[in-house]
Amino acid sequence: MQFLGSPNLQSPIMLLAFAGWPDAAEGATSALSYLARKLPAQRFASLDPEEFYVFTERRPVSSVNPKGEREVTWPANDFYAYETRDHILDLLICVGVEPNLKWRAYANAIVEVAQRFGVTKAIMLGALLDSVPHTRPIRISGGAMDEEMAKRLGAMGVRGSGYQGPTGIGTAVSQAFLAGGIRFGSIWGHSPHYIQVAHFPKVSLALLESLQEALGTTFDLEEMRASEASFGRQFQQALDKDDEVLAYVQRLERRYDAAQEQEAAIPSPQEMVQELEQFLRGRRKQEGA
Repeated sequence: MQFLGSPNLQSPIMLLAFAGWPDAAEGATSALSYLARKLPAQRFASLDPEEFYVFTERRPVSSVNPKGEREVTWPANDFYAYETRDHILDLLICVGVEPNLKWRAYANAIVEVAQRFGVTKAIMLGALLDSVPHTRPIRISGGAMDEEMAKRLGAMGVRGSGYQGPTGIGTAVSQAFLAGGIRFGSIWGHSPHYIQVAHFPKVSLALLESLQEALGTTFDLEEMRASEASFGRQFQQALDKDDEVLAYVQRLERRYDAAQEQEAAIPSPQEMVQELEQFLRGRRKQEGA
């Protein structure tokens, strides 16, 4: 761990997001990166990527700077600090990349930073693909093993998914936080699986709005709202030219609305995967025709 400074935080809340599997359409990492920039929060520490990544799988990025010099950007795990007036709601923000190796060591390194600065509560933001329409409010799920935090999320209408199966770094991190005596919760935004873009701002916006409610505060989200509105207009214009996808979205809308009326449970992961596979098979057949 490399420390660039030592911020004066008092009982901060830690916010986390990890690129990769738990970050569909970069919904979570874009949300926290935006928040760190708008507060603004100051970067004060970073985690050395050398022992946590297989660089033939998570490749560094090469670029040329304005001076014509070549630079290499490595997988980044950065920590930001935000000090509020009178330390009413100090924040410690971690934006990282799901590692290839040593998950437990990676999670413990993050917890050590949290303990060093007196964190007593942590909230992870995540994003996952789901069979949901982009025309409806983003579905939010999540939960906490801590009773107080679970009640808070439940009061917001955040429901757990009951998922069991292959997992991401968030699970390892949650276990490490709980072992370290730090309350841990997660908030997940469900991203439409048919929108295959680098960043879907509607999920990021929904996560930040949920985070506001969980923390009992407000953030400047106007820039994110403008980005979401612009993307929505452009995507709808493209969608209007594709009758097959448009019909599919309409089916998702009917199911979403029925689920809201009946307060139905979130579809199982198996159902989500089957529907996604059927949709992709249909697209491939059409393209091969």
